[in-house]
Amino acid sequence: MKYHLSDLIRIAGAALALALSLSGYLPYIIIPVAATLICGYPMFKEAFDAIRERHMTMELSMSIAVLATLLVGQYTTGLVITLFVLVAELLEHLIVDRGRDALTGLAALMPQTAKDLQPGDTVVVKPGSHIPVDGIVLKGNSFVNQAAITGESLPVEKSINSEVLAGTINQDGVLEIIATSVGKDTIFGRIIGVMESIQATQSPIEKTADKLAARLVYFALGGALITYLVTHNINATISALVVTGACGVAAGTPLAILAGIGRAAREGVVIKGGVYLEQLAQADTVILDKTGTLTLNKAVVTDVTSFNGIGRNMLLTLLSTGEQHSDHPLAAAIMDAAKKEAILPVDYDTYNYLPGKGLEFSRQNTRYLIGNAGLFTENNINLHAAEQWLDTARQNGESTVLIGNDQHILGGARIIDVVRSEACEAISDLHDHHLRTILLSGDNTASVAGIGKSLRVDEAVGNLLPTDKLGYISSLKSRGHKVIMVGDGINDAPALMEANVGIAMGTSSHVAFESADMVLTNNDLRKVATAIAIAKKCMNVIQFNFWGTIIVDAIGIVLAFLGYLSPMTAAMIHVGSELIFILNAARLFRKG
Repeated sequence: MKYHLSDLIRIAGAALALALSLSGYLPYIIIPVAATLICGYPMFKEAFDAIRERHMTMELSMSIAVLATLLVGQYTTGLVITLFVLVAELLEHLIVDRGRDALTGLAALMPQTAKDLQPGDTVVVKPGSHIPVDGIVLKGNSFVNQAAITGESLPVEKSINSEVLAGTINQDGVLEIIATSVGKDTIFGRIIGVMESIQATQSPIEKTADKLAARLVYFALGGALITYLVTHNINATISALVVTGACGVAAGTPLAILAGIGRAAREGVVIKGGVYLEQLAQADTVILDKTGTLTLNKAVVTDVTSFNGIGRNMLLTLLSTGEQHSDHPLAAAIMDAAKKEAILPVDYDTYNYLPGKGLEFSRQNTRYLIGNAGLFTENNINLHAAEQWLDTARQNGESTVLIGNDQHILGGARIIDVVRSEACEAISDLHDHHLRTILLSGDNTASVAGIGKSLRVDEAVGNLLPTDKLGYISSLKSRGHKVIMVGDGINDAPALMEANVGIAMGTSSHVAFESADMVLTNNDLRKVATAIAIAKKCMNVIQFNFWGTIIVDAIGIVLAFLGYLSPMTAAMIHVGSELIFILNAARLFRKG
C-alpha cells in the first residue's frame, strides 16, 4: 500500500479540488487548472517521455484531451477526466499487483534455515514448522501439508522412508529427515527460480497486445482529427480522444498471463512463461513417455506359473536365488514378490551373468537358466509349454522372466510396470479437449502396444531411441502440428526441448526439469488437461479483451463524431470499459 500512497494523495487532491470548484467559494479557474496540472503530472510526464521516445501511448492521447479541455475553458471537465484516469490507474495497479503477488508469493515460504544445510545432513522438524529440505524420513510419523508445492488439498501422511519436499508444512508429528537436496536445488527452490524469471519474459501475444495498444492510440488521434475537420466541434473532438482506451489490452493481457500461470501453480503445474501458456492452448497432439510418466517405474510380479508341475514356492525360491544379486528392475520385482511370501534365496554352487540374456547358476549338480526366451532357444530348450503363456504376456504388455534347467522349461514370472492410477482418466481428459494422444517408448513394441491399448491412446510406438523420439516430434511439427511432450528422464530431455511445450514430471531428473517448459509438481497426469483448460480460458479472455476494446473504441468514436458524447461521458466510458476488461482478466485468479 505504501507504493500506492502517492496515487491516493493525488486522487484525494483531485477530488477535493473538484468539490471546491463546484462549490463556487474559490476562483473558478485557478483550482481546477492547478489541480489538473499537479495531480495529472505523472500522466503528462509519461506523455512527454512518449514523445521523446517516439512511442504512441494512451497517456499521450489522454494528455492531449485534458490539455484541450483546459484550452477551450472546460476546466471542470478536464479535472473530472484527470480524476477518472487516476482512479482507473490505481485500480489497474492494484489488480496487476495482485497477479504478481500470486505468482511470486511462494518465495516467502522458502525456509531460511535451508541455507546452512548440506545434502546428507539430518534435520528434525517440529509440528507446525516448514520442512527446509527435500529428503527422506528417517524417524517419525506425521501428516504434511503439500498444497504450496503439489496443489493437493488434503495433508499427506509421511512415515519412515517417505519422501518430503522443502516448503511443505509438518502438521502434527516430529519428523527426522535426511536431506537429499537443499536451497535452490530442491524442487521448491527450482520452482521459485522459474517464478522469478517469468516476469522478465514477454510472450508473443503480449507483444501483439502492445502493438494493438499503440495502434489504438493512432486510431484515437486519427478519429479526433477527422471529427474536428468534418464537424469543427471541439467537444466532439475531445470526446473522440477521451473515449478511446487501450489499457484493457495493454494491462489486461499480461495480467491474464500472470493469472493463468498463477492459477496453474495453485493446481500443481509450474509454467515457465506466457509463451508456453499460449502454445499450450494451440496444441493438437500430446506425446507421452511410458516409464515413469504413464507408469510409476515400479515393476511388480502379476503371475508365477509352473510348466511341469514344480510348486510355486519352489519356483520363487529358484528365481530369487538367481536374481538376488541383480540390480535389474525385473529382478527387484521378483525379490519383492518372494519377500511378500516369506520366501528366501538358497545357496548356490556357481553363478554366471549373461549380458542381454539373463543368468545361470548351479545348485546340487543342476544347472538353472533364468532369462528371456532367446536364452532358452539358444540352449535348445523347447518352449512349447510356455508359448500360450508368453502370448498372453505380450497381449497384456507384460515382461517375462523364464526359468529352466538343462532339459526343460520349468516356469516363469510375468511382470508389469505399474500404470499410474490416474493415467486412464488423464488420457480421457485429453481426448475431451480433442487432442491426439501418442505413446512413445524405448520398451518392446508388444509391451508398449499393450499399455497403449489399455489406456486407449490413439497410437503407441515402441523400440524407440531418444533420437527416434526427437525425429518423430520433428516430423509432426513439420506437418503443422502443435506438440506437447510429457516425460521424466534424462533420455526424454531432447524430446522435451524439441516439442512446442515440454512437460516434466515433478520427480524428473534435474536435466529433464531444466529442459521442460512446464513441471507437474504433484506427478498427477490429469493436471496436463487442467493446464490446457486454463491456457484455453486465458487465451479466450485475451481475445475477448482484444475485440471488446476495438469494438468499444470504434463505437465510441462514431458516437463522438455524431455529437452524442460529451467529454465527461466519454471519460466514463473509457474508464468503465477498461476496468471491465481488466477485471475480466483478473477473474482467472478465481478457482473453478
